[in-house]
Amino acid sequence: MQSKILAGDKVKLYVNKRLIFSNVLLSLAVSILLYLLFSHLKGVTGTEEIILLVFLAMFVLRPFFRLLNVMPTLELSQAGIGYRGDFESWDAVFDVKVVRPKVRLFSFGRLMLYTEIKGKPELAWDITAYDSELDLLELEALIKFCIAEFGENAERLAPVLEEKQPVSF
Repeated sequence: MQSKILAGDKVKLYVNKRLIFSNVLLSLAVSILLYLLFSHLKGVTGTEEIILLVFLAMFVLRPFFRLLNVMPTLELSQAGIGYRGDFESWDAVFDVKVVRPKVRLFSFGRLMLYTEIKGKPELAWDITAYDSELDLLELEALIKFCIAEFGENAERLAPVLEEKQPVSF
């Protein structure tokens, strides 16, 4: 990936289909379990079961619709980073952090991308693990490499890059 960006190509990252598919299967299993629990309760009528089925169908179909995204979610180039059509240059990116959840059942982490507005860090993008084919730690290393290579504020992130060794691609 780094060599493609250094060559001047644009790296396009699509949604993580394997992660989305596993999330669909997990939510389907939870929905079936909830339906079986509520359908065996005494006093639950047919109308209430239909309402429950509609809500559970929405619970299952919500992650499924992420699979229909055929456009790249992230685009990395020498000029900057694009996320879902929004673009930021490497000079504007202030900080990048990976936030892992404490309970990894339905969430696999987020990549927080910060910009600086009037001297204060401001959250620009909250990129989920579903939005990238790469692991979030690899994506963080790639973004920090691009900031160091193409951004004017490379000296600010130099100590951070020396602490963490980039993941080999």
